[in-house]
Amino acid sequence: MCYFTSMEKYGVKIKQKLFVFLCVVLLGFPFPVQAHGIHFYAGNLPPFIILRPDGPPTGFAVDLLRDVLQAAGESFYPDNIEVTNWARAVTEVETLPGKALLCLALFPERRDKFKWVGPIDVMAMGVFAPKMRGISIVDGAELKKYRIGMVRNTAPVKILLGKYPGIDKSMVLLSSIVTQLRMLEEGRVDLVVQAPLAIRQLMREQGMASDEYPMVYAFESMSLYFGFNKATDDDYIARLQAGLDRLKVRDANGTSRYERLRALYFPSRDSEN
Repeated sequence: MCYFTSMEKYGVKIKQKLFVFLCVVLLGFPFPVQAHGIHFYAGNLPPFIILRPDGPPTGFAVDLLRDVLQAAGESFYPDNIEVTNWARAVTEVETLPGKALLCLALFPERRDKFKWVGPIDVMAMGVFAPKMRGISIVDGAELKKYRIGMVRNTAPVKILLGKYPGIDKSMVLLSSIVTQLRMLEEGRVDLVVQAPLAIRQLMREQGMASDEYPMVYAFESMSLYFGFNKATDDDYIARLQAGLDRLKVRDANGTSRYERLRALYFPSRDSEN
């Protein structure tokens, strides 16, 4: 009798421990995620991320990620980069361990939601409108008078919501830059907010005359980072940051590997605005 009672108690303890373990896993307890498990998401953001129909994306952020990983003693696998819409990518990286974003703007409201490696660059941001409409914006608060096409879950959305109360009523939230452009061309939105280099290149790809859609208002530039889920191993983040920092150190020729790589995609700082 005592034997079976003891075994029953032992079985209860095992079940209790198993229950606690399953709860921890299912509730998403932030176990550190090791380097080899990182899966990167990429959106369409030339020249940082350039999509190709016949293979993994290229672009400055992709090449820089490769060099940063190698500098940190990690392997680079192009197939670990998945192209998806931005809204989904940001949500999954925020909630799922083992996920990361190639280009994520850092601002105060986001700081504690991710782990960061960077900055990898600074990106200008502006408002674009059809030239034929004759729209002129002097103060950002004037944006509320128009229908504004915005890509869902992006930094400009968060920034505008914080600066201009009530502007959400003017926003048309969309899934991608290509959708933004289609809506703008069809007159279903009056304005779009986007990075100048990215939107001009994508306009050309979509057969739109970029000079017919001038920038009518400019925002402050934003710092871009590689953004990782909060459960990512701290040592991994530190090694990647150290690798990026080494790439930015200038050599005897007065330039750094980072600067030479960047020059392949950005002819000059002036051309980015």
